[in-house]
Amino acid sequence: MPEINAEDWARIEIWRELPTRQRRVFSVLGPTLSGKTAFLRAVQDRWPSATLIDCRGMSADTVATRMREECRAAPAGRPCVLLLADVQYAGEVLTSTEPARVAEILAPGFRRFEGREVWVMAEYDPDLVAPPRIAEYEVTLPTPASAGGAAVEEPATARRLGALAAAELRQVPLSVWQLLSSAGGAPTPAQTLLSFAEQRPDVLVMDEDRSSVAFRSEALLHSWRRRQPWDSVAQSRAVEALMAGAADGSPGLWSQQGPLGRYAAQALPLHAALAGALPRLLDDGRMLAQCSATALREALAIAHPDGVPYASVAAMLHYLEVQGISPLSQGEWVAWLHHAALSAGRVELAEQLLASGVPLPWRTTWTHWRPLGVFGRIQGEAGRVDELGVAVGESGPTVITARDVTTGNNAYPKHRYIRQEWFPATGEPASAPVEVRASLSEGDLPWSNARHSPGPETPTAPFAEHTDSGWQLGAVAGTLPDPPNCPSAVTQGLYVDGRWVLTGSGGLFAVSVQAAGSSAQDTYGKRPMVAAHTRPAPWPLPPSASAALRGDGTRDWLEETFGAGACHRLAGDQLPQGLDDPAARRFLTETGLPEISDFLHLAITPRGDRPLPEVAWPGRGRDVPRQRRARSEAPSNGPFDELGTWMYSRLLLDGSTGRLFRDTTGGSPDPVAGSSLTQFFAMVRLYDEFRRTHFPYAADHEDARHNLARWCEQIDGAAARAEAWTLILEGHDFEDSTWDLASYRAEGR
Repeated sequence: MPEINAEDWARIEIWRELPTRQRRVFSVLGPTLSGKTAFLRAVQDRWPSATLIDCRGMSADTVATRMREECRAAPAGRPCVLLLADVQYAGEVLTSTEPARVAEILAPGFRRFEGREVWVMAEYDPDLVAPPRIAEYEVTLPTPASAGGAAVEEPATARRLGALAAAELRQVPLSVWQLLSSAGGAPTPAQTLLSFAEQRPDVLVMDEDRSSVAFRSEALLHSWRRRQPWDSVAQSRAVEALMAGAADGSPGLWSQQGPLGRYAAQALPLHAALAGALPRLLDDGRMLAQCSATALREALAIAHPDGVPYASVAAMLHYLEVQGISPLSQGEWVAWLHHAALSAGRVELAEQLLASGVPLPWRTTWTHWRPLGVFGRIQGEAGRVDELGVAVGESGPTVITARDVTTGNNAYPKHRYIRQEWFPATGEPASAPVEVRASLSEGDLPWSNARHSPGPETPTAPFAEHTDSGWQLGAVAGTLPDPPNCPSAVTQGLYVDGRWVLTGSGGLFAVSVQAAGSSAQDTYGKRPMVAAHTRPAPWPLPPSASAALRGDGTRDWLEETFGAGACHRLAGDQLPQGLDDPAARRFLTETGLPEISDFLHLAITPRGDRPLPEVAWPGRGRDVPRQRRARSEAPSNGPFDELGTWMYSRLLLDGSTGRLFRDTTGGSPDPVAGSSLTQFFAMVRLYDEFRRTHFPYAADHEDARHNLARWCEQIDGAAARAEAWTLILEGHDFEDSTWDLASYRAEGR
């Protein structure tokens, strides 16, 4: 065990004495073989209450779980001290973002646990992972004198070791090594590889039955990865060989069909990502179904460092992780893949997933559940479901859903609910949506989620409530198949006609469950334990918005959200006398001024023969005090025409330029509202689409808000950066009905 010199220990002691707010991760840095792990063990010897966790081969989630367990087990009354060794070797696969997730997210973020302080010291090899470089909180170990250059190997030997290093698992079956050797341009019989491994005990080690091989150390493995890097061509050959070898026509799971199948289930997505061929794998449901969730998430991070493409299968996988879905079996994972594909309208992908031969513990039979990570409303979507009930009619039982659309919540509420009926066998609507004034529990519905015990004349439809501790089924528990493990957006369910109809903030869907008592865990977490592996790439501006900004279909696009006939065209003789801007004249006569109220504090009601009266710019009158005039310089000579009011100010159109301004005399120094009528109402229209969308999760709500702000910056940067739009795009809590229709307006609503 190496000794810690006085200077390094003094630095550790200073770190120990820091105030809580100043203490960050203490880093132990150094190249390969510099003794970083031994240094941490020496710290543990001097500091017996500290716990060492070796991160080698562990996912960031597994490291986080270990950290939590050790904190719970640590003696009470003192900080939890955790020493993270081999951070650079984290990850179940070798081309991994897990070291960065541990180094950049987990270690610096794990500062308290259940009310106790947590002190973290971590080991990093800067050649493999970027450490937090804070000079006061680190020691750097020197390169050992014995660390000379690697011995020169014969070309054949180098190619064999390079092929083994290109594997994505640490322990590699001989059949996989043989396949990779061929892909790397050095085809070698398995028996030859076995003999080669036995002759190189200084580099390689065999398992007990001599069926697989590994590098003797992680340092050697990564050294050979650097010496013999594979290009995309070699990776492509490996992908083709793995696909052909694993998909040999045998039914069932690859992971149960021998060493090559097991390797492909864990490593094929990484090889595909490195070959630039991941989209091909993701778009083939038969292949996708065989790959583990962990491998797919790692591959996404490698293939899409700048974000997953909008509305792609990669984005679908990203949002499954964002929901906190952590499957305990491959079948459970494929069941959620199938559900997500059906919900996104990817029918062919869904059919391929079912045809993969992977046995599912449950399957979605029909769905009106909103796909995640898409902007705006979807034609025919069910919307959020707040209440759930069942009734029996001439055609049998129907499921009844209700959504609270009460407005005026902060003043004089106008109670309203959107109610609809559905056939449980098919998911087809049994009625059109209707607006009623009473909730299900207040109305004459015979049985709903407000009454958990149906009366003697009511249908038998057991109700389940989804809580933080899992599904609560009441007296029927054990007599029915449990609903599947679900994310938090699924809130309740009814068992009717041999299936569970599940509802929540994303709509409703039905599942058939294969066996009673099939639930294997309490519930999924509300979010990933550490963080999602990927992030979404910037979303494209909706095509309808792009067209409207070009002047194509602008009126129809605006009336989609503001209502048919909401855009009031002006005749030529109704235009203000001083309106010279041709674009403004064209908008008012061809598109029309939208009528808007009770939204964003915006009130526009164009009526009468002269709907846009000309007004003086505030502060120009003789009776206005001099100091007030100075604060409200007119942006031009005008004239100015009043469109309505916005955010407690008049909304004015500058006739000479076509720009829009807010009358903020004595108030905001930046009153710009829009550079043109088209740009202003495009931003308003996009925001209205945003606020009407029933986002199942705060995460996709935030992604939509972020992209909306980016679009507004693209449409009209000057307006988007002005005070009023900045407030709006940052989520200002309006006192009117702006947010009464939305599902999530803030994190964790």
